[in-house]
Amino acid sequence: MRLQVQKKMKKMKMFPSLFIIYFFAINIQGKKTFSNEKKFHFSSISNLVSNAEIDCTIYTNDLKIINLNPFYVRLLLDPSSTSVKYDGVSKVTAFNIFNNVNPSLSIYCLKNLESLQLVNTNLTILSDIKNFQKLTTLVIQSDYGIIGQHLPSELGQLISLSYLKLSYIKNLEDLPNEIEYLIQLETLILQSIPNFNKIPDESIDKLINLRILSLIDLPNLSTIPSTIKNFQSLVQFEISNTSIKNLELGNLDELSTLRIKSNSVLQTIEIANMSLLSSVEIQNNEELLTLKFQNLSSLSSLFSLTMSSNSKLISLDMENISPYVQTISLSDNKQFKIATFKNLSRLDSVYFSFLTNLESVSFENTLSLSSVTITASALSKNLSFFNVPSIETLDLSGCQLTIFPESILTLKSLVKLVMKANQLSTLPLTLSTDLPNLQVLDLSRNNFQGNIFQQPSLIYLRELYLSNNSLVSIDGIGEYPSLKSLDLSYNKILSIPLEIMELSSTLGSLNINYNQLRSIPYSMTNMRRLTSLLATFNNISYDERQYLYQIFHPTSIQLII
Repeated sequence: MRLQVQKKMKKMKMFPSLFIIYFFAINIQGKKTFSNEKKFHFSSISNLVSNAEIDCTIYTNDLKIINLNPFYVRLLLDPSSTSVKYDGVSKVTAFNIFNNVNPSLSIYCLKNLESLQLVNTNLTILSDIKNFQKLTTLVIQSDYGIIGQHLPSELGQLISLSYLKLSYIKNLEDLPNEIEYLIQLETLILQSIPNFNKIPDESIDKLINLRILSLIDLPNLSTIPSTIKNFQSLVQFEISNTSIKNLELGNLDELSTLRIKSNSVLQTIEIANMSLLSSVEIQNNEELLTLKFQNLSSLSSLFSLTMSSNSKLISLDMENISPYVQTISLSDNKQFKIATFKNLSRLDSVYFSFLTNLESVSFENTLSLSSVTITASALSKNLSFFNVPSIETLDLSGCQLTIFPESILTLKSLVKLVMKANQLSTLPLTLSTDLPNLQVLDLSRNNFQGNIFQQPSLIYLRELYLSNNSLVSIDGIGEYPSLKSLDLSYNKILSIPLEIMELSSTLGSLNINYNQLRSIPYSMTNMRRLTSLLATFNNISYDERQYLYQIFHPTSIQLII
Protein backbone atom coordinates (compact mmCIF):
# COMPACT_ATOMS: atom_id res chain seq x y z
CA MET A 1 0.00 0.00 0.00
CA ARG A 2 2.79 2.43 0.92
CA LEU A 3 4.55 1.61 -2.35
CA GLN A 4 1.43 2.47 -4.39
CA VAL A 5 1.10 5.85 -2.61
CA GLN A 6 4.75 6.66 -3.34
CA LYS A 7 4.27 5.85 -7.02
CA LYS A 8 1.22 8.13 -7.19
CA MET A 9 3.16 10.95 -5.52
CA LYS A 10 6.03 10.57 -7.99
CA LYS A 11 3.57 10.80 -10.86
CA MET A 12 2.08 13.95 -9.38
CA LYS A 13 5.53 15.55 -9.03
CA MET A 14 6.50 14.65 -12.56
CA PHE A 15 3.36 16.02 -14.13
CA PRO A 16 4.16 19.79 -13.74
CA SER A 17 7.72 19.26 -14.98
CA LEU A 18 6.52 17.40 -18.04
CA PHE A 19 3.94 20.09 -18.68
CA ILE A 20 6.58 22.87 -18.56
CA ILE A 21 8.91 20.99 -20.89
CA TYR A 22 6.04 20.36 -23.26
CA PHE A 23 4.96 24.01 -23.04
CA PHE A 24 8.30 25.39 -24.19
CA ALA A 25 9.17 22.64 -26.66
CA ILE A 26 5.84 22.31 -28.44
CA ASN A 27 6.17 22.49 -32.20
CA ILE A 28 3.50 24.70 -33.71
CA GLN A 29 5.24 25.46 -37.04
CA GLY A 30 3.50 22.86 -39.15
CA LYS A 31 0.08 24.12 -40.16
CA LYS A 32 -0.02 26.87 -42.74
CA THR A 33 -3.63 27.73 -41.90
CA PHE A 34 -2.58 29.27 -38.58
CA SER A 35 -2.23 33.06 -38.63
CA ASN A 36 1.06 34.65 -37.50
CA GLU A 37 -0.61 35.70 -34.29
CA LYS A 38 -1.61 32.14 -33.44
CA LYS A 39 1.69 30.71 -34.56
CA PHE A 40 3.66 32.85 -32.12
CA HIS A 41 1.15 32.84 -29.28
CA PHE A 42 3.29 30.56 -27.12
CA SER A 43 6.44 32.54 -27.92
CA SER A 44 4.93 35.77 -26.64
CA ILE A 45 4.05 34.04 -23.39
CA SER A 46 7.70 33.20 -22.90
CA ASN A 47 8.33 36.89 -22.13
CA LEU A 48 6.86 36.13 -18.72
CA VAL A 49 10.01 34.24 -17.84
CA SER A 50 12.44 36.80 -19.27
CA ASN A 51 14.11 37.27 -15.91
CA ALA A 52 14.14 33.59 -14.96
CA GLU A 53 17.22 31.40 -14.90
CA ILE A 54 17.03 28.05 -16.60
CA ASP A 55 18.16 24.96 -14.70
CA CYS A 56 20.87 23.52 -16.91
CA THR A 57 21.86 20.72 -14.53
CA ILE A 58 19.16 18.45 -15.94
CA TYR A 59 20.99 18.11 -19.28
CA THR A 60 23.84 15.62 -19.50
CA ASN A 61 25.16 16.74 -22.91
CA ASP A 62 24.60 19.34 -25.61
CA LEU A 63 22.99 16.97 -28.09
CA LYS A 64 20.05 16.36 -25.76
CA ILE A 65 19.48 20.11 -25.63
CA ILE A 66 19.53 20.39 -29.41
CA ASN A 67 17.03 17.55 -29.74
CA LEU A 68 14.42 19.42 -27.69
CA ASN A 69 13.83 21.89 -30.53
CA PRO A 70 10.55 21.46 -32.42
CA PHE A 71 12.30 21.41 -35.79
CA TYR A 72 14.97 19.39 -37.53
CA VAL A 73 18.58 20.33 -36.73
CA ARG A 74 21.42 19.12 -38.95
CA LEU A 75 24.51 17.90 -37.13
CA LEU A 76 26.80 19.21 -39.87
CA LEU A 77 27.13 22.99 -39.77
CA ASP A 78 25.63 24.74 -42.80
CA PRO A 79 25.84 28.55 -43.00
CA SER A 80 22.38 28.83 -44.57
CA SER A 81 20.26 26.26 -42.75
CA THR A 82 19.37 25.22 -39.22
CA SER A 83 22.37 23.22 -38.11
CA VAL A 84 25.05 22.79 -35.48
CA LYS A 85 28.73 22.09 -35.24
CA TYR A 86 28.86 18.96 -33.07
CA ASP A 87 32.00 17.18 -31.97
CA GLY A 88 30.25 13.79 -32.05
CA VAL A 89 30.65 13.23 -28.33
CA SER A 90 29.12 15.88 -26.10
CA LYS A 91 29.80 19.47 -27.28
CA VAL A 92 27.99 21.80 -29.65
CA THR A 93 30.19 24.82 -30.47
CA ALA A 94 28.11 26.51 -33.19
CA PHE A 95 24.35 26.77 -33.72
CA ASN A 96 22.55 28.36 -36.67
CA ILE A 97 18.76 28.71 -36.66
CA PHE A 98 17.32 29.75 -40.01
CA ASN A 99 13.60 30.23 -40.61
CA ASN A 100 12.44 27.98 -37.76
CA VAL A 101 10.26 29.30 -34.96
CA ASN A 102 9.75 28.61 -31.27
CA PRO A 103 13.23 27.27 -30.46
CA SER A 104 13.60 25.66 -27.06
CA LEU A 105 14.80 27.92 -24.26
CA SER A 106 17.14 25.13 -23.31
CA ILE A 107 19.47 26.65 -25.92
CA TYR A 108 20.76 28.85 -23.12
CA CYS A 109 22.34 25.75 -21.59
CA LEU A 110 24.70 25.30 -24.56
CA LYS A 111 27.64 26.62 -22.58
CA ASN A 112 30.20 25.50 -25.16
CA LEU A 113 28.78 27.70 -27.90
CA GLU A 114 31.28 29.87 -29.75
CA SER A 115 28.91 31.01 -32.51
CA LEU A 116 25.14 31.60 -32.46
CA GLN A 117 23.11 32.83 -35.43
CA LEU A 118 19.40 33.49 -35.00
CA VAL A 119 17.95 34.36 -38.40
CA ASN A 120 14.21 34.79 -38.89
CA THR A 121 13.30 33.13 -35.62
CA ASN A 122 11.71 34.18 -32.32
CA LEU A 123 13.98 33.17 -29.46
CA THR A 124 13.37 35.36 -26.44
CA ILE A 125 16.64 36.98 -25.33
CA LEU A 126 16.84 36.06 -21.63
CA SER A 127 19.22 37.03 -18.89
CA ASP A 128 20.53 33.48 -19.28
CA ILE A 129 22.48 34.73 -22.27
CA LYS A 130 25.27 35.22 -19.75
CA ASN A 131 25.83 31.45 -19.93
CA PHE A 132 27.57 31.89 -23.28
CA GLN A 133 30.97 32.67 -21.83
CA LYS A 134 32.77 31.18 -24.83
CA LEU A 135 30.63 32.93 -27.44
CA THR A 136 32.67 34.92 -29.99
CA THR A 137 30.00 35.49 -32.67
CA LEU A 138 26.38 36.53 -32.13
CA VAL A 139 23.99 37.33 -34.98
CA ILE A 140 20.33 38.20 -34.43
CA GLN A 141 18.45 38.96 -37.63
CA SER A 142 14.67 39.32 -37.87
CA ASP A 143 13.09 38.45 -34.54
CA TYR A 144 9.32 38.61 -35.32
CA GLY A 145 9.03 41.39 -32.74
CA ILE A 146 9.89 39.09 -29.82
CA ILE A 147 12.69 41.39 -28.60
CA GLY A 148 11.48 44.42 -26.67
CA GLN A 149 12.87 47.95 -26.46
CA HIS A 150 15.96 46.86 -24.56
CA LEU A 151 18.31 43.92 -24.47
CA PRO A 152 19.13 42.35 -21.09
CA SER A 153 22.08 43.85 -19.25
CA GLU A 154 23.60 40.36 -19.09
CA LEU A 155 24.65 40.86 -22.73
CA GLY A 156 27.64 42.64 -21.23
CA GLN A 157 28.79 39.37 -19.66
CA LEU A 158 29.71 37.81 -23.01
CA ILE A 159 33.34 38.49 -22.31
CA SER A 160 34.64 36.54 -25.33
CA LEU A 161 32.37 38.20 -27.91
CA SER A 162 34.26 39.64 -30.88
CA TYR A 163 31.48 39.89 -33.50
CA LEU A 164 27.97 41.26 -32.87
CA LYS A 165 25.37 41.88 -35.56
CA LEU A 166 21.82 43.01 -34.78
CA SER A 167 19.52 43.57 -37.74
CA TYR A 168 15.83 43.78 -38.67
CA ILE A 169 14.75 44.01 -35.03
CA LYS A 170 11.51 45.95 -34.88
CA ASN A 171 11.29 47.21 -31.29
CA LEU A 172 14.88 47.64 -30.10
CA GLU A 173 15.74 51.22 -29.14
CA ASP A 174 19.23 51.07 -27.69
CA LEU A 175 22.13 49.00 -26.42
CA PRO A 176 22.57 48.28 -22.72
CA ASN A 177 25.15 50.31 -20.82
CA GLU A 178 26.84 47.04 -19.92
CA ILE A 179 28.13 46.80 -23.48
CA GLU A 180 31.22 48.49 -22.07
CA TYR A 181 32.37 45.10 -20.76
CA LEU A 182 32.61 43.59 -24.25
CA ILE A 183 36.24 44.59 -24.45
CA GLN A 184 37.06 41.88 -27.01
CA LEU A 185 34.47 43.17 -29.48
CA GLU A 186 35.99 43.90 -32.90
CA THR A 187 32.90 44.14 -35.12
CA LEU A 188 29.60 45.85 -34.29
CA ILE A 189 26.90 45.99 -36.96
CA LEU A 190 23.52 47.61 -36.29
CA GLN A 191 21.29 47.41 -39.34
CA SER A 192 17.63 47.99 -40.21
CA ILE A 193 16.42 48.65 -36.67
CA PRO A 194 13.71 51.28 -37.19
CA ASN A 195 13.33 52.43 -33.56
CA PHE A 196 16.98 52.39 -32.58
CA ASN A 197 17.94 55.86 -31.31
CA LYS A 198 20.79 55.65 -28.82
CA ILE A 199 24.31 54.32 -28.46
CA PRO A 200 25.51 54.84 -24.90
CA ASP A 201 28.41 57.28 -25.12
CA GLU A 202 30.40 56.38 -22.04
CA SER A 203 29.88 52.66 -22.45
CA ILE A 204 30.90 52.29 -26.06
CA ASP A 205 33.96 54.35 -25.25
CA LYS A 206 35.41 51.26 -23.57
CA LEU A 207 35.38 49.17 -26.76
CA ILE A 208 39.00 49.94 -27.53
CA ASN A 209 39.44 46.91 -29.82
CA LEU A 210 36.56 47.80 -32.14
CA ARG A 211 37.72 47.58 -35.77
CA ILE A 212 34.46 47.64 -37.75
CA LEU A 213 31.44 49.80 -36.90
CA SER A 214 28.41 49.85 -39.19
CA LEU A 215 25.33 51.96 -38.49
CA ILE A 216 22.98 51.15 -41.36
CA ASP A 217 19.29 51.93 -41.81
CA LEU A 218 18.76 53.43 -38.36
CA PRO A 219 16.36 56.28 -39.23
CA ASN A 220 15.88 57.38 -35.59
CA LEU A 221 19.57 57.63 -34.74
CA SER A 222 20.44 61.34 -34.65
CA THR A 223 23.90 61.29 -33.06
CA ILE A 224 26.97 59.14 -33.11
CA PRO A 225 29.03 58.61 -29.96
CA SER A 226 31.01 61.73 -29.10
CA THR A 227 33.73 59.41 -27.87
CA ILE A 228 34.26 57.86 -31.31
CA LYS A 229 37.67 59.53 -31.44
CA ASN A 230 38.78 57.00 -28.84
CA PHE A 231 38.33 54.11 -31.29
CA GLN A 232 41.98 54.02 -32.18
CA SER A 233 41.67 50.51 -33.64
CA LEU A 234 38.73 51.37 -35.92
CA VAL A 235 39.50 50.41 -39.53
CA GLN A 236 36.07 50.54 -41.23
CA PHE A 237 33.16 52.86 -40.45
CA GLU A 238 29.83 53.10 -42.26
CA ILE A 239 26.93 55.48 -41.58
CA SER A 240 23.91 54.96 -43.83
CA ASN A 241 20.28 56.07 -43.62
CA THR A 242 20.39 57.76 -40.23
CA SER A 243 19.08 61.11 -38.96
CA ILE A 244 22.53 62.50 -38.17
CA LYS A 245 22.70 66.20 -39.12
CA ASN A 246 26.37 67.09 -38.70
CA LEU A 247 29.31 64.74 -38.83
CA GLU A 248 32.78 65.54 -37.56
CA LEU A 249 35.40 62.81 -37.63
CA GLY A 250 38.98 63.23 -36.61
CA ASN A 251 42.06 61.59 -35.15
CA LEU A 252 41.05 58.02 -36.05
CA ASP A 253 44.57 56.91 -36.76
CA GLU A 254 43.75 53.42 -38.08
CA LEU A 255 40.64 54.24 -40.11
CA SER A 256 41.06 53.21 -43.75
CA THR A 257 37.51 52.89 -45.14
CA LEU A 258 34.65 55.36 -44.62
CA ARG A 259 31.17 55.15 -46.15
CA ILE A 260 28.52 57.84 -45.64
CA LYS A 261 25.34 57.10 -47.61
CA SER A 262 21.67 58.10 -47.76
CA ASN A 263 21.56 60.18 -44.59
CA SER A 264 18.49 62.29 -45.31
CA VAL A 265 19.21 65.27 -43.00
CA LEU A 266 23.01 65.31 -43.02
CA GLN A 267 24.21 68.84 -43.89
CA THR A 268 27.93 69.08 -43.12
CA ILE A 269 30.86 66.70 -43.06
CA GLU A 270 34.30 67.53 -41.72
CA ILE A 271 37.09 64.95 -41.82
CA ALA A 272 40.47 65.78 -40.37
CA ASN A 273 43.68 64.24 -39.10
CA MET A 274 43.29 60.73 -40.53
CA SER A 275 46.68 59.22 -41.15
CA LEU A 276 45.63 56.00 -42.91
CA LEU A 277 42.33 56.87 -44.63
CA SER A 278 42.37 55.04 -47.96
CA SER A 279 38.81 54.96 -49.31
CA VAL A 280 35.87 57.34 -48.85
CA GLU A 281 32.38 57.00 -50.36
CA ILE A 282 29.86 59.80 -49.85
CA GLN A 283 26.64 59.16 -51.73
CA ASN A 284 22.92 60.03 -51.79
CA ASN A 285 22.96 62.43 -48.84
CA GLU A 286 20.18 64.68 -50.09
CA GLU A 287 20.69 67.63 -47.71
CA LEU A 288 24.50 67.64 -47.66
CA LEU A 289 25.76 71.19 -48.30
CA THR A 290 29.46 71.29 -47.49
CA LEU A 291 32.26 68.78 -47.35
CA LYS A 292 35.72 69.48 -45.98
CA PHE A 293 38.85 67.37 -45.76
CA GLN A 294 41.88 68.61 -43.90
CA ASN A 295 45.26 67.31 -42.79
CA LEU A 296 45.21 63.76 -44.09
CA SER A 297 48.92 63.19 -43.88
CA SER A 298 50.01 59.64 -44.55
CA LEU A 299 52.61 59.10 -47.25
CA SER A 300 51.84 55.45 -47.84
CA SER A 301 48.07 55.03 -48.05
CA LEU A 302 46.09 54.91 -51.27
CA PHE A 303 43.30 57.47 -50.91
CA SER A 304 40.20 57.25 -53.12
CA LEU A 305 37.27 59.62 -52.78
CA THR A 306 33.91 58.93 -54.48
CA MET A 307 30.99 61.36 -54.21
CA SER A 308 27.74 61.01 -56.11
CA SER A 309 24.06 61.98 -55.95
CA ASN A 310 24.44 64.42 -53.06
CA SER A 311 21.87 66.66 -54.68
CA LYS A 312 22.44 69.82 -52.56
CA LEU A 313 26.21 69.62 -52.11
CA ILE A 314 27.59 73.07 -52.89
CA SER A 315 31.29 72.96 -52.14
CA LEU A 316 34.25 70.67 -51.64
CA ASP A 317 37.30 71.98 -49.80
CA MET A 318 40.44 69.87 -49.59
CA GLU A 319 43.62 71.23 -48.02
CA ASN A 320 46.94 69.83 -46.84
CA ILE A 321 46.34 66.26 -47.88
CA SER A 322 49.51 64.40 -48.70
CA PRO A 323 48.65 60.72 -49.11
CA TYR A 324 48.76 59.28 -52.60
CA VAL A 325 45.28 60.21 -53.78
CA GLN A 326 44.51 57.98 -56.73
CA THR A 327 41.06 59.28 -57.66
CA ILE A 328 38.58 61.91 -56.56
CA SER A 329 35.22 61.22 -58.21
CA LEU A 330 32.26 63.59 -58.01
CA SER A 331 29.11 63.00 -60.06
CA ASP A 332 25.42 63.82 -60.22
CA ASN A 333 25.50 66.47 -57.48
CA LYS A 334 23.04 68.93 -58.98
CA GLN A 335 23.71 71.96 -56.75
CA PHE A 336 27.46 71.60 -56.55
CA LYS A 337 29.23 74.87 -57.36
CA ILE A 338 32.76 75.16 -56.01
CA ALA A 339 35.68 72.77 -55.70
CA THR A 340 39.02 73.79 -54.22
CA PHE A 341 42.07 71.55 -54.20
CA LYS A 342 45.05 73.04 -52.41
CA ASN A 343 48.35 71.53 -51.29
CA LEU A 344 47.39 68.00 -52.28
CA SER A 345 50.92 66.98 -53.04
CA ARG A 346 50.07 63.47 -54.29
CA LEU A 347 46.68 63.90 -55.93
CA ASP A 348 46.72 61.87 -59.15
CA SER A 349 43.34 62.21 -60.91
CA VAL A 350 40.02 64.04 -60.61
CA TYR A 351 36.75 63.01 -62.25
CA PHE A 352 33.67 65.30 -62.25
CA SER A 353 30.47 64.64 -64.19
CA PHE A 354 26.85 65.81 -64.35
CA LEU A 355 27.38 68.91 -62.17
CA THR A 356 24.81 71.19 -63.75
CA ASN A 357 25.56 74.23 -61.54
CA LEU A 358 29.33 74.02 -61.43
CA GLU A 359 30.88 77.49 -61.26
CA SER A 360 34.47 77.19 -60.16
CA VAL A 361 37.22 74.58 -59.93
CA SER A 362 40.67 75.51 -58.74
CA PHE A 363 43.87 73.52 -58.36
CA GLU A 364 46.79 74.93 -56.41
CA ASN A 365 50.06 73.19 -55.58
CA THR A 366 48.81 69.81 -56.78
CA LEU A 367 52.25 68.68 -57.84
CA SER A 368 51.44 65.11 -58.92
CA LEU A 369 48.09 65.72 -60.61
CA SER A 370 48.17 63.93 -63.98
CA SER A 371 44.54 63.76 -65.14
CA VAL A 372 41.45 65.98 -64.80
CA THR A 373 38.08 65.03 -66.31
CA ILE A 374 35.11 67.40 -66.03
CA THR A 375 32.25 66.28 -68.28
CA ALA A 376 28.57 67.08 -68.76
CA SER A 377 28.89 70.00 -66.36
CA ALA A 378 28.18 73.71 -66.67
CA LEU A 379 31.59 75.20 -65.95
CA SER A 380 30.30 78.74 -66.10
CA LYS A 381 32.89 80.95 -64.42
CA ASN A 382 36.35 79.83 -63.48
CA LEU A 383 38.82 77.03 -64.06
CA SER A 384 42.21 77.78 -62.57
CA PHE A 385 45.53 75.99 -62.33
CA PHE A 386 48.41 77.28 -60.24
CA ASN A 387 51.59 75.26 -59.88
CA VAL A 388 50.24 72.10 -61.51
CA PRO A 389 53.38 70.90 -63.32
CA SER A 390 52.52 67.25 -64.07
CA ILE A 391 49.09 67.24 -65.67
CA GLU A 392 49.04 65.28 -68.95
CA THR A 393 45.32 64.76 -69.66
CA LEU A 394 42.49 67.29 -69.47
CA ASP A 395 38.94 66.46 -70.56
CA LEU A 396 36.35 69.26 -70.53
CA SER A 397 33.69 67.62 -72.71
CA GLY A 398 30.17 69.00 -72.49
CA CYS A 399 30.99 71.91 -70.18
CA GLN A 400 29.11 74.57 -72.20
CA LEU A 401 32.32 76.49 -72.83
CA THR A 402 32.12 79.39 -75.29
CA ILE A 403 35.64 80.71 -74.66
CA PHE A 404 38.84 78.71 -74.37
CA PRO A 405 39.94 78.92 -70.66
CA GLU A 406 43.28 80.74 -70.61
CA SER A 407 44.44 78.84 -67.53
CA ILE A 408 44.85 75.75 -69.73
CA LEU A 409 47.75 77.51 -71.44
CA THR A 410 49.78 77.22 -68.22
CA LEU A 411 49.80 73.41 -68.39
CA LYS A 412 53.13 72.96 -70.14
CA SER A 413 53.12 69.18 -69.64
CA LEU A 414 49.69 68.67 -71.23
CA VAL A 415 49.67 65.82 -73.76
CA LYS A 416 45.93 65.21 -74.35
CA LEU A 417 43.23 67.89 -74.45
CA VAL A 418 39.59 66.91 -75.01
CA MET A 419 37.03 69.71 -75.38
CA LYS A 420 34.30 68.09 -77.46
CA ALA A 421 30.61 69.00 -77.18
CA ASN A 422 31.15 72.64 -76.25
CA GLN A 423 30.44 75.94 -78.05
CA LEU A 424 33.97 76.97 -78.95
CA SER A 425 34.59 78.88 -82.19
CA THR A 426 38.21 80.07 -81.79
CA LEU A 427 41.49 78.88 -80.32
CA PRO A 428 44.19 80.99 -78.63
CA LEU A 429 46.87 82.13 -81.09
CA THR A 430 49.55 81.02 -78.62
CA LEU A 431 48.24 77.47 -78.29
CA SER A 432 51.17 75.93 -80.18
CA THR A 433 53.83 77.68 -78.11
CA ASP A 434 52.10 77.46 -74.74
CA LEU A 435 51.35 73.75 -75.05
CA PRO A 436 54.55 72.39 -76.64
CA ASN A 437 53.86 68.77 -75.59
CA LEU A 438 50.28 68.55 -76.87
CA GLN A 439 49.82 65.42 -78.99
CA VAL A 440 46.03 64.77 -78.91
CA LEU A 441 43.39 67.46 -79.47
CA ASP A 442 39.66 66.70 -79.65
CA LEU A 443 37.41 69.63 -80.68
CA SER A 444 34.50 67.59 -82.04
CA ARG A 445 30.96 68.98 -81.81
CA ASN A 446 31.83 72.64 -81.43
CA ASN A 447 31.13 75.79 -83.48
CA PHE A 448 34.30 76.10 -85.55
CA GLN A 449 33.63 77.55 -88.98
CA GLY A 450 35.64 78.27 -92.12
CA ASN A 451 39.21 77.05 -91.70
CA ILE A 452 40.74 76.23 -88.36
CA PHE A 453 44.06 75.29 -89.94
CA GLN A 454 44.89 78.92 -90.76
CA GLN A 455 45.75 79.46 -87.10
CA PRO A 456 49.32 78.82 -85.88
CA SER A 457 49.95 75.13 -86.42
CA LEU A 458 50.55 72.55 -83.75
CA ILE A 459 53.62 70.94 -85.21
CA TYR A 460 53.81 68.14 -82.63
CA LEU A 461 50.13 67.20 -82.76
CA ARG A 462 49.58 63.50 -83.59
CA GLU A 463 45.79 63.15 -83.31
CA LEU A 464 43.23 65.79 -84.26
CA TYR A 465 39.44 65.32 -84.02
CA LEU A 466 37.24 67.99 -85.63
CA SER A 467 34.02 66.15 -86.48
CA ASN A 468 30.62 67.85 -86.24
CA ASN A 469 31.74 71.43 -86.85
CA SER A 470 31.15 73.75 -89.83
CA LEU A 471 34.56 73.72 -91.51
CA VAL A 472 34.63 74.38 -95.25
CA SER A 473 38.37 74.26 -95.89
CA ILE A 474 41.45 72.47 -94.58
CA ASP A 475 44.01 74.65 -96.34
CA GLY A 476 47.11 74.78 -94.18
CA ILE A 477 46.93 71.10 -93.22
CA GLY A 478 50.48 70.69 -94.51
CA GLU A 479 51.74 72.63 -91.47
CA TYR A 480 50.84 69.69 -89.19
CA PRO A 481 53.72 67.34 -90.07
CA SER A 482 53.29 65.00 -87.07
CA LEU A 483 49.63 64.08 -87.63
CA LYS A 484 48.88 60.36 -87.54
CA SER A 485 45.08 60.45 -87.19
CA LEU A 486 42.67 63.10 -88.53
CA ASP A 487 38.87 63.10 -88.18
CA LEU A 488 37.01 65.71 -90.26
CA SER A 489 33.64 63.96 -90.55
CA TYR A 490 30.34 65.86 -90.48
CA ASN A 491 31.62 69.19 -91.76
CA LYS A 492 31.15 71.16 -95.04
CA ILE A 493 34.58 70.64 -96.53
CA LEU A 494 34.65 71.14 -100.32
CA SER A 495 38.04 69.68 -101.20
CA ILE A 496 41.26 68.10 -99.97
CA PRO A 497 44.25 70.29 -100.85
CA LEU A 498 47.33 68.75 -102.46
CA GLU A 499 49.42 69.95 -99.54
CA ILE A 500 48.08 66.96 -97.61
CA MET A 501 50.93 65.11 -99.30
CA GLU A 502 53.19 66.84 -96.76
CA LEU A 503 51.81 64.30 -94.28
CA SER A 504 52.78 61.29 -96.39
CA SER A 505 55.34 60.06 -93.90
CA THR A 506 53.04 60.28 -90.84
CA LEU A 507 49.28 60.26 -91.57
CA GLY A 508 47.78 56.80 -91.05
CA SER A 509 44.04 57.47 -90.83
CA LEU A 510 41.76 60.08 -92.41
CA ASN A 511 37.99 60.22 -91.82
CA ILE A 512 36.22 62.78 -94.01
CA ASN A 513 32.75 61.21 -94.14
CA TYR A 514 29.67 63.44 -94.49
CA ASN A 515 31.23 66.42 -96.25
CA GLN A 516 30.86 68.00 -99.72
CA LEU A 517 33.82 66.53 -101.60
CA ARG A 518 33.55 65.96 -105.34
CA SER A 519 36.80 64.03 -105.59
CA ILE A 520 39.96 62.92 -103.79
CA PRO A 521 43.46 63.89 -104.96
CA TYR A 522 44.79 60.99 -107.02
CA SER A 523 48.29 61.54 -105.63
CA MET A 524 47.06 60.35 -102.23
CA THR A 525 47.65 56.84 -103.57
CA ASN A 526 51.32 57.57 -102.77
CA MET A 527 50.77 58.33 -99.10
CA ARG A 528 52.86 55.42 -97.87
CA ARG A 529 51.73 55.53 -94.23
CA LEU A 530 48.02 55.89 -94.93
CA THR A 531 46.05 52.73 -94.14
CA SER A 532 42.46 54.02 -93.87
CA LEU A 533 40.64 56.65 -95.93
CA LEU A 534 36.90 57.08 -95.25
CA ALA A 535 34.95 59.45 -97.50
CA THR A 536 31.35 58.18 -97.54
CA PHE A 537 28.32 60.45 -97.96
CA ASN A 538 30.02 63.13 -100.02
CA ASN A 539 29.16 64.52 -103.48
CA ILE A 540 31.44 62.16 -105.40
CA SER A 541 29.77 60.85 -108.53
CA TYR A 542 29.35 57.18 -109.28
CA ASP A 543 31.90 57.21 -112.10
CA GLU A 544 34.43 59.09 -109.98
CA ARG A 545 34.00 56.59 -107.15
CA GLN A 546 34.64 53.71 -109.53
CA TYR A 547 37.82 55.34 -110.85
CA LEU A 548 39.06 56.06 -107.32
CA TYR A 549 38.53 52.44 -106.33
CA GLN A 550 40.53 51.42 -109.41
CA ILE A 551 43.57 53.59 -108.72
CA PHE A 552 43.64 52.87 -104.98
CA HIS A 553 43.29 49.12 -105.50
CA PRO A 554 47.05 48.38 -105.82
CA THR A 555 47.84 50.32 -102.62
CA SER A 556 47.65 49.22 -98.99
CA ILE A 557 45.10 51.95 -98.31
CA GLN A 558 41.59 50.81 -97.32
CA LEU A 559 39.34 53.18 -99.26
CA ILE A 560 35.63 53.47 -98.44
CA ILE A 561 33.70 56.09 -100.39
